[in-house]
Amino acid sequence: MWNAKPSNHVTDATMNDLLGREEEHLDPERIRGHFQGKVVMVTGAAGSIGSELCRQVAGLGPLAIVGFDKAEAALLQLGRELAGEFSELVFHPQIGNIVCLDDVNRTIEQHQPSIVFHAAAYKHLPMLEKQVVAAVENNIFGTWHVAQAAASFGVESFILISTDKAVCPASVMGATKRVAELAMRALNGKSDTKFIAVRLGNVLGSSGSVVPIFKGQIATGGPIAVTHPQMKRYFMTAFEAGQLVLHALSLGNGGEILVLDMGEPLGILELARNLILLSGLGPGRDIEIEFTGVRPGEKLVEVLYKQDEQLVPTSHPKINNLLYSDGVDAVQFTTFLDELKEAVNELDALRIILLLKQMVPDYAPSSHVLQHAMSFHKNRSIADNAQDSSTRSTEPMLVASK
Repeated sequence: MWNAKPSNHVTDATMNDLLGREEEHLDPERIRGHFQGKVVMVTGAAGSIGSELCRQVAGLGPLAIVGFDKAEAALLQLGRELAGEFSELVFHPQIGNIVCLDDVNRTIEQHQPSIVFHAAAYKHLPMLEKQVVAAVENNIFGTWHVAQAAASFGVESFILISTDKAVCPASVMGATKRVAELAMRALNGKSDTKFIAVRLGNVLGSSGSVVPIFKGQIATGGPIAVTHPQMKRYFMTAFEAGQLVLHALSLGNGGEILVLDMGEPLGILELARNLILLSGLGPGRDIEIEFTGVRPGEKLVEVLYKQDEQLVPTSHPKINNLLYSDGVDAVQFTTFLDELKEAVNELDALRIILLLKQMVPDYAPSSHVLQHAMSFHKNRSIADNAQDSSTRSTEPMLVASK
């Protein structure tokens, strides 16, 4: 029995009131056959999107669900929740880290999933502007580990959860997710595994997103902090995101990037005002709104596709496929990964940024991340020169002691 229902992340206001449109409900019967009797693995299973995927897959008759995450307590809680709703479901909570290739290989080899949904990612944009190495390790190399393991162990379908921030990225997070999309295209066709990417908008009510932040600010009497009065974002619910990702299996043959029709982007200022009103309060009267300025790596308006990508309808009226004109050379991509890995091992943030720019030419690094990377690079050069000078000054002594 299909038992998926919208998650109650926003308890004091209806989703439609916040979205400014009707929440999309896709046809479960269209996809049920893709899941019945199969083992499904979800990375980042304890997160907002990962847990929603687990809930929705659980109602489609899978043989088992493998929930892979490094968050032990949250994974335990998810298992309890699923057991309460789906008494016959076989759920394997698997503690592991996508950055650790052994964790990934061990899990996929043990459980032999037919489908892998890759939802594990670092996503908090301002934090990642200061954590370049961590962003690359997790979002790029973690994705590469899971994708390669999927191909090696004969997984039928691998679906990457991407983001609209991967389009003409202005942040480290967006650039790393764009590289993850390119990884799917580099790998597709090289094995029997079909690789598909799905671009999501901002997920309403997900952890760290604006709605729970605004609700917390309202609860304490305000003010609500809005970065810019013209800031706009595409929004979707976790339920919509889960349905889009699940439908990717029935719509994709491999190599696609799929996007849900989310209507028009919503102004963050309008969202803040609506939340205040839906809380029974008045904007500017009971709760003030303050503008704090655009943060490093943020854009005023996100877009769903680039100029050289073309939206093409699929057999589902609410889901589009993106056609792209550029190709991805697998050999060139692996060479890039080798160079990127070397820069990560050396903690060379500046070289990492330059390599990301090389692979994603439309990436526009923020001045903040460039200054941070250049400062680290400069300090490291000074330290290296000091070390070289120290070594040279001791060389005569070493020679004399022989």
